[in-house]
Order: sequence, then C-alpha cells, then structure tokens
Amino acid sequence: MSHLPQFFNFSKTLSCDERDANEDNIDKIVREFEENFLVWQTDFWHCHWAEQGENVTLDKWYRKYKDFMLATTKNQNDYKQDINLQEISLNEEEENSSINTESWNYLWHKHQEEIYANQFLVFTSIFYQYYLDLKYGLESSIEPKIIEEDLELHSDLETVEELSKDLEQLQLLGLPIAFGPLKQTSKRKAKTKSITEIIESISDTGSESGEMVNNDLDSSLHEIHGKTISKSKKKNRSLRHVPEFMVKEKGLLKYWRRRFSLFSRFDEGIRLDRESWFSVTPEKVALHLAKRLRCDVLIDGFCGCGGNAIQFALTCHKVIAIDIDADKLAMAKHNASIYGVGHKIEFILGDFLHMAAHNRLKGDVVFLSPPWGGPKYKQRKIYDIEEYLLPVSASELIEKSRLISENVAIFLPRNAHMQQIIKLAGLGKQCEIEHNYLDSRLVALTALYGERLVKKT
Repeated sequence: MSHLPQFFNFSKTLSCDERDANEDNIDKIVREFEENFLVWQTDFWHCHWAEQGENVTLDKWYRKYKDFMLATTKNQNDYKQDINLQEISLNEEEENSSINTESWNYLWHKHQEEIYANQFLVFTSIFYQYYLDLKYGLESSIEPKIIEEDLELHSDLETVEELSKDLEQLQLLGLPIAFGPLKQTSKRKAKTKSITEIIESISDTGSESGEMVNNDLDSSLHEIHGKTISKSKKKNRSLRHVPEFMVKEKGLLKYWRRRFSLFSRFDEGIRLDRESWFSVTPEKVALHLAKRLRCDVLIDGFCGCGGNAIQFALTCHKVIAIDIDADKLAMAKHNASIYGVGHKIEFILGDFLHMAAHNRLKGDVVFLSPPWGGPKYKQRKIYDIEEYLLPVSASELIEKSRLISENVAIFLPRNAHMQQIIKLAGLGKQCEIEHNYLDSRLVALTALYGERLVKKT
C-alpha cells in the first residue's frame, strides 16, 4: 500500500468585534502568537504526541522490522525441523527466550527514542508553517485578490529605475541577468517519458480486494474490484483501474495516488464519481473531525459520497446524512456498508437548506462541507466564502444551520477568507479555526461555532 500521510492539526480561537479587519488588531494577534510561540508549540506537541504518538511508533516499528521478524520466525522454524524438540532442555529454552526478549527490548527502546526525536523535529517544522499560514491568512484577507493580479507588473510598485538597480546588483554579484529558453526535447521522447511517469506514479496500487463488477452500475462510477495482480504484470495492468478522465486530463493523477488517504479501505470496493474525487474529506481529517464533533445526533448537510458521515458514525450515536444528489447518496450508503456503519446513518435525499428552514431536522451538531467549486478554487489567493461557496453564501449556510443548533462546523478551503470566517461567529462571539495538515501540506480549514464546540480561552 502507498504511503499514508500523517495528520497534524492546529487551532486558534478568535473573537469577532468591530476591529477584526483592522491592521492593528491583526498585528496584535500575530505579536501574541510570536510572544507565546514556544509555549504554544510545547502544548500542541504534548497533545499531538498523546493522541498519535503510540500509533505512529507502532506503525513505523512494524514497517521497519517486518522483514527481520519474518526472517527470525523462518530460522526458528527451520531449526525446529532439524532437531528433536524433546531433547531441548527447559533451561536452554528459557535462556534462548531471555536473550531474544532482551534483544527486542533494546531495539524497541531505541526505536521509541528515535521516533520521538524525529517526530518532534517534523512537528516543530509544521508548527512554524502553521504560524506562517495563520499570519498570511489574517494579513491577506483584508483585501482579497486573484493570483493573476500578483503576477502583473504595476508601474507604481516597480519602475524602470528600480529594475535597473536590481540588474546592477545582479551583475555585481556575478549572477546572470538573462535566461535563455529551456532546451526542448523531441515530441517522441517527451511522450515516452510522460507515459513512463504515469505508469510509475500509479503502479503502487496496494492489495486489491473487493466486489466484482455489477452490470447495472452507472458507467460514471469508478470502483476498484478484487483481483490479485502479479508483480510482473502490475505496471502493465495498473492503468485499467484509473478513472478515464484522470488519464486524459492533465494534473488529475495526483488524486488517484492519494486514494488511500481518502479511504484506507479503498480497494474493498469504494465508489466515487468524478466530483467526489475532488471533494471528499481525507480519512484522517474526517476521523479527527468525528472525534472533535462527538455528540448524540449529528447532521451532515452535504454528505456526498460519505467520507465524513462514515467517520461520524464511529463516534456519534446517530448520523443524519443529507444530499440532494441521489447517485452520491447511493455511493455513500455503499461506502458506509464497507466500513460496517450503515446501520448508524440515516440517509436522506433532499435539500438541506430547505429542510433546515422548515424545522424538519433535529440534532446536536451540524456539520457542513459544501462544494467549493472544483479544483479551481486553488487559483485564488483568497477564497471569498460569500461569493464562491455553493449552493449559497457561507453566511446563509450558517444562518440556516443555526435554526437546528448553535453548534456548527464548516469545512472550508485552505485559502478561505479569514476575516469572513471570524465574522460568521457574530459580534462579540468567538469562533475556532483549525488548520488541517497532511504531512506538511495544508489541506483545509475547519471553522467551529457554538459554546459546545469552541474551546475556551
């Protein structure tokens, strides 16, 4: 199975008042973070290690010593076949057992120390990245802009005289001031390389076991079916499992490579349509949200293919999963059955906003993961949640959700407008903004509202 990314989560509770968009107030928040950086880093580290340390240590232990353990077992079996076990004295068995135990204990303690040190280094690096992301998000959200605007050369920012000075500095340093075109390769070589890269990038399909194809399934669904593929044929046959649109459209194969981060049991028959590949919450993020939003009855207003609802069912007594798309709801039911939690989820085909407005829903917590508009959301420096979220603005989503419960969580793009998120809390109230990382990559923000969800500061 391919590498499963490690999950990191950091959060900050912020208050909504009239000064939120003021630069002085933002500077105050940033200064507070900088003054308390080491203290907060230590606190976050202890929480992270208490939650994930044991699992990370064991996972890396089994990966590192798997071959050695198998070899040790094989040698012991060969040894037992070559001699008569009845002739071995009890003392000799105890002595061998003691030596073996001491060796394993030494390796285990050494392994624990190494993992702790390595994980702390990784954590501190990502925590610093979180500080930069939070600072950048707060400062940039004062004036939302599009990435393309930043690439334009504005005469009021860079004049000809300034460029001339820059060129002179480069010359003094002995650095080049002009760059020629990249060397071009033949189309045939480029094509061959591209195909090779594609095959190599998706060849790690893991152990593939699941259901056989049902003839009545819609052709738009993409399901991995049970077949054991020999290593010699694995590369040649791996392309047949990749959704056709991913092969044809540039830049989409990365979603296929991340399939196990979306669903750890992907090869058991998980079903996704095209849109779901881009919108499903990665499993480790969904599991964290499920632990954080644990309650009696949780309402998932945009359940999609069920990524969040499945994890919610592991921590909540009951989950009400709603979606307006019948095909997605059918996929969610199927995927929930793979995880064995279908009996804890009530699937409803309908419009969440309409149902909320007419008091047809009752729950303790409302979770929203509305459509972001596809992968193009990344093109924006700041994502305006009042303009680009679907099907309606963030403020309307929160307003309708509060008719059900004041405790609301909304899953948003990593470049979402921070000031807009804070203002959704309401004047004089607080919200908590979580930054969710997979390895060192910031994947999304989660905004939490309501006394039950927001951590007290």
